[in-house]
Parts: sequence; C-alpha cells; structure tokens
Amino acid sequence: MTVSSKSSNVTLDREAAFHQIRLFSGLSDKELNLLEKGKEVWYEKGDKIIAEGENDAFYVVLKGKVQVILKDGPREAVLSTYDSGDHFGELLIILGEQLSDHKCAAFASEKSHLLRWDVDAFWRMVYSSPSLTQQILHSMARLLRSLETVLEHNQKLIALGSLAAGLAHELNNPAAAANRSVTQLSYSILEWRSLMQRLNGPEGITSAHWSYITKLRNDILKSDSNSTTAAVAGDLSTNDIMAQSEKEEQIIEWLESHGISDGWKLASELVNVGITIDTIKDIDRTIKSPESATNNSKVVQNLKDILGWLTTTIMVDRLLYEIKSSTTRISDLVSAVKSYSYVDQTPLQHVDLHQGIESSLIMLQHKLKKAEISIVREYDPNLPHINAYENELNQVWTNLIDNAIDGIGKHGTISIRTKNEADDHILVEIADNGSKGIPEDMKSRIFEPFFTTKDPGKGTGLGLSISHRIITETHRGDIRVYSRPGETRFQVRLPIIFKEGLQERYWSWIQPQDQQTPKS
Repeated sequence: MTVSSKSSNVTLDREAAFHQIRLFSGLSDKELNLLEKGKEVWYEKGDKIIAEGENDAFYVVLKGKVQVILKDGPREAVLSTYDSGDHFGELLIILGEQLSDHKCAAFASEKSHLLRWDVDAFWRMVYSSPSLTQQILHSMARLLRSLETVLEHNQKLIALGSLAAGLAHELNNPAAAANRSVTQLSYSILEWRSLMQRLNGPEGITSAHWSYITKLRNDILKSDSNSTTAAVAGDLSTNDIMAQSEKEEQIIEWLESHGISDGWKLASELVNVGITIDTIKDIDRTIKSPESATNNSKVVQNLKDILGWLTTTIMVDRLLYEIKSSTTRISDLVSAVKSYSYVDQTPLQHVDLHQGIESSLIMLQHKLKKAEISIVREYDPNLPHINAYENELNQVWTNLIDNAIDGIGKHGTISIRTKNEADDHILVEIADNGSKGIPEDMKSRIFEPFFTTKDPGKGTGLGLSISHRIITETHRGDIRVYSRPGETRFQVRLPIIFKEGLQERYWSWIQPQDQQTPKS
C-alpha cells in the first residue's frame, strides 16, 4: 500500500473527482470546499484495506474495485463490492463498539486508488454538512438492506431465522426517522444562525439577558429529559388537544397585544416545547429596561427573536436526540442478528418495560401518524423492573405494535396495558380495535416461521416467530393471542424473577388455556 497526503502526488484532478463521487454529488461548491479532502492511498490487488475487527477509517473509491468479505471459519462470503465512486466504512465507524468484533475484511480485488479519512476527520466532515449526513444515513439503510439480501443467500445466516430475513423491514422505521430528523435539523440550524446574528447585533440583547435565556433553555431541556412518557404522534386525547389549543390562543392574544402581529407562527412551537404564557411574560419583564421605553420596537423584535431562538434551539436538541435514537435502533438491529445466533452472550439487564415500550413507539411514530392511530396507555405505576434481555424484548414490542398498526390499516386505537400479577409475573397486553381478527383455523399457526395473515408482499411471516422465541425460550415466559372481528389482543407474561442459565421453566403460574378465567 502507498499513502500520500500531498497534492503533487494526486493522479486525478481532485475537484473533478469529488464531483464524480455519488456521496458528494449533491453538495454545493461551497460545501465541497469546506470538506476535508482525505488522504490518497493506493492498494495493489489482494491488499487488505480493512482487517477483521477494525473500524477506524472511511474510504471513497476513486479508481479500482474493493470487496468486503465475511469470514466464518473456513467459509467466506462476499458481502458487498465497491467500484469507482462508491464509499464504505461509515457503518463500522457509526456503530463503533457494537461491531468491534466483526468478522468482515475489505480487500482490493484489483489495483485501486482510494481516499481515506480517519475517525475524527469523518465525524468533522459529517458535522460540517447536514446534507452529507443525510446521504450517509441513506447509504447506511441501503447497505443494511443489501446486507439482508446477502444474508438470506448465505446458508449459515439463513439459519438465524426471521431476524436476518426481516432486517430490511425492521430498519425502515429508524432509517426513515433519522432521514426526516436530518432534513428538519438543517432548516432549524439555518434559522438558529439567523436569530443568533440578530440577537448579537447592535440592537440585540445584553450578556445578562443571554445568561438568563440560556438558563431558561437548559431548564426546559432538563424538564424534557425527565419526562417519563415520550410524545408519540396520535396519542393525545381530545382534552389534551383542546388544552393545547387554548394555550396557543392565550399566547397569540398576548403577543398581538404586545406588538407581535404574527404570533400565530410561534404559538404552536412555543406550546410544543413547553413554554407557557407566564414564561413569556417573565422574558418580557427581564429584557425591558428604563431606556427601552423610548425604543419599544427594539424590545418587541428582541422578544420575538428570543422566543424564536428558544423554540429553535430546543428543537435542535430534540432532533439530535431523535437521530441518536434512530441510529441506536439501527445499531441494535444489527446487534440483534448476532444475539439471535449467540443468545448466551447477550447480557442480562435490569429492564424498565415501560421505557422499552415507549422506545418502540417512538421508532414507529411516523407510521402511527400516517395511519391516524391513537395510543391508549394503561400502565401499572408500581410495575417492578425485571432481569431480562432488553434488546430482544424491545424487538417483541416493536413487532406486536407494528402488527397492530398493519391490522388496523387506517384510523383506530392501540391499547397497551401492563400489570403486576400476583407479584411473580408481569402482564403486557397490546390490543387493537380495528382489525378484522385472525380466523380460527389460523390461530394455531400464528407463531410459525414464515406464516403470515398479511397480504402478499406485506409481511415476511417472521416477526411473531421471533417474538415467540424471545418470550418462551429466552425468557421462559408465555405469549398468547385472543382475536375476534374488531379486536385482537396479544398477551405477554414474563417472570419477575429470572436468572441467567435457569433450567427450570416458570410455567407454574400459567394455567392451561382451557382452565383460565377471563382477565380483568
């Protein structure tokens, strides 16, 4: 391998080459000029570019061809091939420690000329361009979908079952959520910069005012992070919607009475981020001074800009959290492929089931909103934590909620109920009121691999099979379905006491189905 960072050694026109690279093709000349150009590296045919377990560099192929090979003992499988204009290595960097023991290696399958960025340079490049971040997230989703196809044709990985076969479907929600958040983030950052310029200008606010609004922003964010229930599209009751509307009207009236005629543009966002009419009044009192009485227009403009700055900065923090949650979910899905095969290596954790359910709802937020489905929560406030494999349980909740959404189709309600039953097991019930129900002759097969009641092309028939294995085999619990036209309920029961390596089955508290009494 030969490495050079000097422009005199460049064999291709660098600027022209960047325009030919698909990853950078959508960037403006200004954005391209801000990017670190990377180091040029050359490899001979057969040279190893990335070794097993490495995740320390990002590459773009200028000329040549690179293959990524998965090694499984004596067997090898080509996972992907990269030609001129392609890029690779971002997945390993982003997932980091999650793939620190990966068995993949990249080789030059012919003499190749590449650009290389180390980890720090890659993150600087990503942070400098929201457009580039969006392109990388898109490519990650395509890569993982492509990986699933390869895995399906690999004999050993096919044995992993539904997790590998359904990987592309499972990745769709977090990838789409990350994509939307990145798009919104770019607009929010532009607005934030504009507000910062005005507030720091000659007619802007003082350092004391900056300290005040910064503390106010931090207090709101702290309150945000301490919230026990995540906001999910479609989960507001009629009373909640009316209360929010009343708050918006109060804010609009107050702003109009204080010279801000277009307060309706701010009201909804102010309520959404938790800023009340009392907070706005306090801000107004704080920024006023004796000399401001002669320059009321300055006070009005500063108040408007401060409110805009608060909503924008809080929104940026929320969007960053959503991106983190989405990419973490992608990482969890990749890890789940490994944990499905090596269950005993997955660590037991002290699990808050409510938190796991809420995480699944966040990942399915877009689908819930699109289908106009509301969520009704009936959580037991005294539900204890349990020792369990958290990643796998989250996959169960995601599968069951996703099935309920598909069963409803359009308009309906999903009810999620938790209960501590007899202090030795926990009930989690997920029910929908809009499905046609599961025919009697299909109920006995509902947990079979590759069996599905969905229309052709809409399901792999693997989600419920995975869920059944996770609950019954891994956690020694029980999962059952009760269905009739207009209602389908999945009931999951998990033992509160669970020990790693436990051999006996915790079935003493589960009566045979024909002896069960109706649940309250």
